Amino acid sequence: MLEIRNLCVRRRRKEILDGVSLTLVPHKLTALLGKNGCGKSTLVSCINQTVPYTGEIRFSNRDLALMPPKERACLLSFLPQTLPCPHITVLELVTMGRSPYVDIGRRLTPQDKEAVWSAVCAIGIEGFSDRYLDELSGGERQKAYLAMTLAQGTRVMIMDEPTTYMDMEYEHTFLGLLNRLKQQRKKTLLVVMHNLNQAVRYADRLAVLEGGKIVFDGETADCIAQGVIERVFGVRRYAVEGKVFFSAE
Repeated sequence: MLEIRNLCVRRRRKEILDGVSLTLVPHKLTALLGKNGCGKSTLVSCINQTVPYTGEIRFSNRDLALMPPKERACLLSFLPQTLPCPHITVLELVTMGRSPYVDIGRRLTPQDKEAVWSAVCAIGIEGFSDRYLDELSGGERQKAYLAMTLAQGTRVMIMDEPTTYMDMEYEHTFLGLLNRLKQQRKKTLLVVMHNLNQAVRYADRLAVLEGGKIVFDGETADCIAQGVIERVFGVRRYAVEGKVFFSAE
């Protein structure tokens, strides 16, 4: 599975990531937490091979940096924080998820078409699959991109704050979808999150970045028990009907 070893990123004489090591546990949702500017998005960009780094990022003990881009795209899929909004239909967007498997000028195979429609149905967007992306709400658009990512057919899905622009209802629905993908399709997920309460509710594991270093990596319950979130974020923990919540001091 995906393993990050002693990852370092330096910009303008400043250490953005400093010896980060992290291993994703298969079929679990790991939430990557940290204050703004701590290096969360930089870490995702390193995995996506768009930011130079030292150290190693390995998939099944193979160095990602040495893989051809198409091969990496068959193993890892990415959902960025900022999504373009071209004038194409939802189905056309989801079909783009099959790009790693289709050469230029080749038509989709029946297997490709099946993967596309299966992703559409799994995310529950059949009802607006023929609508244009730029006509959708932000939450609907995010679902369309999630379907595209799912159609890519990778074992690992990585997402950078996918619920940033969602209201509470859509955020809850979206995270529920991720939970179903983990359980029903055996996906392994690394999700950068800013909502601490949603993170502790939906994530199996938490990885907490502080000052460019991983200060916690483990089960969500252990992170809560050790008081890591209160210390790093300066929040207060309380419980309501057995559920843990965090709020500003």
